[in-house]
Amino acid sequence: MEKLVLLSGLPRSGSTLLCNLLNQKKEFYATPTSGLLELLCATRKTFSHSGNFKGRDRLGELYSSFANGLEGFIRGFYSDKNVVFDKNRLWPSQMTFIDQVMKNSDCKVIWTYRNPIDILNSIERQYFKTILLENPDEQQVPNEFFTQERRIEHMTGDNSFVTTPVFALDDAIKLGYEDRIFILDYNAFVHEPQKVMDNMHDFIGEERFNYNVDNVTQNTHEFDGVYNYKFLHTIKEGKIQPHPSPNVIQENKFEYINTRFSWLNEFVANKIKNQA
Repeated sequence: MEKLVLLSGLPRSGSTLLCNLLNQKKEFYATPTSGLLELLCATRKTFSHSGNFKGRDRLGELYSSFANGLEGFIRGFYSDKNVVFDKNRLWPSQMTFIDQVMKNSDCKVIWTYRNPIDILNSIERQYFKTILLENPDEQQVPNEFFTQERRIEHMTGDNSFVTTPVFALDDAIKLGYEDRIFILDYNAFVHEPQKVMDNMHDFIGEERFNYNVDNVTQNTHEFDGVYNYKFLHTIKEGKIQPHPSPNVIQENKFEYINTRFSWLNEFVANKIKNQA
């Protein structure tokens, strides 16, 4: 593995489409949702709490050995790849961790953004399409899915899968990693995909590549039955272009959603302006 790029961002914001486009370049390998970070954290947990390790000086030579082991695992995991784009929505909150493991500050983040109203509209439309199946969270907190208003409040709550990536981004910014984050705006991506990809290539330090944006095919796969088909990871093959969807969100919730994500929307607008 020559380079590790971290993919993150909001759900329903084009990350699957991005990965399938990236894989057109033979030197690139973009994953579906990856469990690499989970494996690293599980190993860290063992190192932190196992009695066999606690009996030794873990801040001495063993600390360096453990970091070497984690780095070796990552490089071994992707030993047959060149430039790897590993997708996990929590990566921005783990920048200090990955820097210590990789012994450099080279890992950059591609963070996909889409207007939160459009994201919630996409989620809600799929909820209605598969209404005979419960949302995975619905079994645990059925009252929070009883009405659309409650579903939106749940999806924009502090612990939802919609807001968790936002908190991870906020953490990275506050810790001083903003210059290593590239915002990939979904709206710009579907209107001018090659221009967006050129800017992204420049950011990660890779030579520009002419993607076939008129014929993108699915090459990453996830089993969406795990989520009861509520959050699909399939793309519309063919030409990258906007696919407007009718709005099913009650308009009286727009202000609530915009207020909830106001700092994010403002940050993204300024970031994209500076990236141009």
